[in-house]
Amino acid sequence: METRDRKQGAVVRRIRPEGIVPLELWDLRVGDGILWDWAARDDFGGVLRRALGMLHAGGGATRSEGPVPPCVRGFSGVYLTGGGAARLAPGFEGAPWPVWFGSEGAHAAEPGGRALLAGQGYDGWVVDLGQTSLKVFAGGRRWAFPRDYEVLPVRRDDRVPLDDQRESLRRFIGDALRRCLEEGAPGPDAIVLALPSRLDDRGVPEGSSYHGMGGDDRLVSDACLRAGLPPLTVFVLNDAELAAMTARLDRRRQGRTLVLTIGFGVGAALIES
Repeated sequence: METRDRKQGAVVRRIRPEGIVPLELWDLRVGDGILWDWAARDDFGGVLRRALGMLHAGGGATRSEGPVPPCVRGFSGVYLTGGGAARLAPGFEGAPWPVWFGSEGAHAAEPGGRALLAGQGYDGWVVDLGQTSLKVFAGGRRWAFPRDYEVLPVRRDDRVPLDDQRESLRRFIGDALRRCLEEGAPGPDAIVLALPSRLDDRGVPEGSSYHGMGGDDRLVSDACLRAGLPPLTVFVLNDAELAAMTARLDRRRQGRTLVLTIGFGVGAALIES
């Protein structure tokens, strides 16, 4: 489904890559808590491996959605990517299924995004809004803009009006894109934008650690307007979906693959073939 911003002429299009199933595993029940609670611990690799063994056997439930979808059961292998994936390697030694570590690390969005653009007939930018930074890949160059936790805190602050929180996020994205233009990035005719959130059919995010993101149907169009971008198409998808598109390009990978992005938290998607 597409939505068009009247002022900017931007077309926002929700992309659902064929054969890739987005999953919510960050709140998978593990012991007395959830997976999120373990993410910063030194033994997270071993904890995650045991949790995946439970999923492989067809078990597991999340706090928010209940039992994990049955399509996950019996996956062929695991693909770990993202800036925090490499540190988990010791915990996966001797795993009963193949484990592949993506070579892209924190830049996992780039190859999948470029492939998505090429498939749609465009040569544009890949933009990845992570929980810790915004990354832009354009014209053969890379930019990274760290999140200012004073302006965009992780913890919700009800003293700050919702509209102000939304404006701060739009400003963060828009100003970063404008800076890329000012530093010589070629003006795009399309953008692939990965967001750290579930998205509805219109591409509207449900929420994340960026408070104010949830339900903001003006986020993408207003950020493009602030950046001074020309009328263009913005393909939006979940960050784990885009990481799975990159994983699908990896020739080492085989079969039904559970893709996990390890960074601020844990994102997940299943490549069905």
